[in-house]
Amino acid sequence: MRKIFPLCALVLLSALSGQALAGANTARLKCTGSHAGQALTLVGDVPASIVEVDLKLSYGGQTMRLTSPQAETSESTDFRHGVFRLEAALSGSNKLQLQAKPKSIKYKGSMGAGKLNASFGAILKNAPEPFQSALKGAELTCIYAYEV
Repeated sequence: MRKIFPLCALVLLSALSGQALAGANTARLKCTGSHAGQALTLVGDVPASIVEVDLKLSYGGQTMRLTSPQAETSESTDFRHGVFRLEAALSGSNKLQLQAKPKSIKYKGSMGAGKLNASFGAILKNAPEPFQSALKGAELTCIYAYEV
């Protein structure tokens, strides 16, 4: 009995630590395209429960970083049902809104299983200043990768 207890405790700690880490990883997002003849990219880490957002939007030789705590973010992800929406609000109406085209989503794996890869076409519903008027409605091709 004494030999079994330390082994059980080790297995229990390993199991608990795996559960604690499962929500700690972020997904990597990479979106590319062109708009009005200029390259457009949105890359970075999509927020998770305890990790801060870090996105970089580049267009026409200018780059803007959207990071926590300046950017308040929300994400809706349900690839099975054709849903991906990311919003990063800087202040008031100054925000980035990216929405997947539902029928374009292709994915493999699941977040519950700890690994998911997806690709989709997306529309930039809103872009933050100084890109706001130039990029509204721009289309991107995105890759989303999550792994625990």
